[in-house]
Amino acid sequence: MVRWRNISRPWPKKRQWYKGFTLIELVIVLGIIAILGSTTLVTARGIQRRTLNNTSLTLQADIRRAQQMAIIEGRRWRVQFDMDEHRYRVHPIPRPEYVYWIYLPSGVEIDRIAVSHAGSFLEYLPRGTVNSGFSIDLRSGSYVQRLTAMVGSGRIAVFEIERLLR
Repeated sequence: MVRWRNISRPWPKKRQWYKGFTLIELVIVLGIIAILGSTTLVTARGIQRRTLNNTSLTLQADIRRAQQMAIIEGRRWRVQFDMDEHRYRVHPIPRPEYVYWIYLPSGVEIDRIAVSHAGSFLEYLPRGTVNSGFSIDLRSGSYVQRLTAMVGSGRIAVFEIERLLR
């Protein structure tokens, strides 16, 4: 014989769930956020360094182009810098009207220009040599890189990136 359940007895109450987070869940989430934040910081520093290096190589190529054009055309070429706007332009002398400024990428600045003559430009003579010594420092965040033009040969030397102590 089959016994039926007593219908007069109520069903068991459902378990009540409390809203909110446990301490373990909060610690795990904070740990994940800390790991992501530290990797982002390391990546950002690497990006600053790579941007500075790529900018200095581009500037070096543009300066070499001015030297080659001075030799090919047999006239003076100039690389002119504007420290306030962080830009430069490459042009023959006398300057034609259509020469445009080349802006440095955001985050890269012209930190210092050391020239042995008045003005902030590097001028190549028709022989491919520079008229005077020249050095420029590019800065990105806490990194700095120096480009130097040799007076005798007009060659451009790019020095290693240095980290500024702050």
